[in-house]
Amino acid sequence: MRIIASFTKQEPVKFVSHLDMQRLFQRAFRRAELPLAYSQGFNPHPLLSFATALSVGYTSDCEYFDITLSEPVPPDEFAERVNAVLPNGVRIIDAIDAGEFKASLTPLMRSAEYSAVLAFESPVTKAALESAISELLSGEIIVDKKTKGGIKPVDIRPQLIALRLTAYDDDRASFDIEGRLTAEGGLPLELLFRALYGKLGVCAVSFVNRKKIVMDWSQMK
Repeated sequence: MRIIASFTKQEPVKFVSHLDMQRLFQRAFRRAELPLAYSQGFNPHPLLSFATALSVGYTSDCEYFDITLSEPVPPDEFAERVNAVLPNGVRIIDAIDAGEFKASLTPLMRSAEYSAVLAFESPVTKAALESAISELLSGEIIVDKKTKGGIKPVDIRPQLIALRLTAYDDDRASFDIEGRLTAEGGLPLELLFRALYGKLGVCAVSFVNRKKIVMDWSQMK
């Protein structure tokens, strides 16, 4: 049996890495005494995979994983048993029986929606902020991105779907951001922020929450 579940990752665990999140869930499954299915070979491990990783320091309202069980467990019971042993800050919010669907979740991803707060190191006028956003949206956004071939200039504008200023103060601004998220990669928010800082001439501390991952569930049919 394969279960697909969505879960939240909040403030108490936002600095837990993706690898440690995998270990956290594996420990939770064992503590919940779930009948896990394991890979074959010299070093068997639970058949657990995540749709995508979340950057360290970010929170999220909706991440996805799938887990294969050796015996059927009702999805509601699965969520209840795991939630009972998860630490504060992580909670399964939904679980479904994947049925005959065997493919990875990663190719189902299409985009992600974020809320972000930038706390600037010095005051920024609203006019300057709106002008910088307008410039970013009007053309290429060239950033230095680390790739397998080294650091290269890359245009991330095609990955940015929407950038909206939702609240403003002299040294703090809130945004709604939508960016592409696929198996090939996603919008690099920290590089987007760096491009914004370059136009403003001021840096900031960022606080990011992933509100939603848009998935194409039609492929499961």
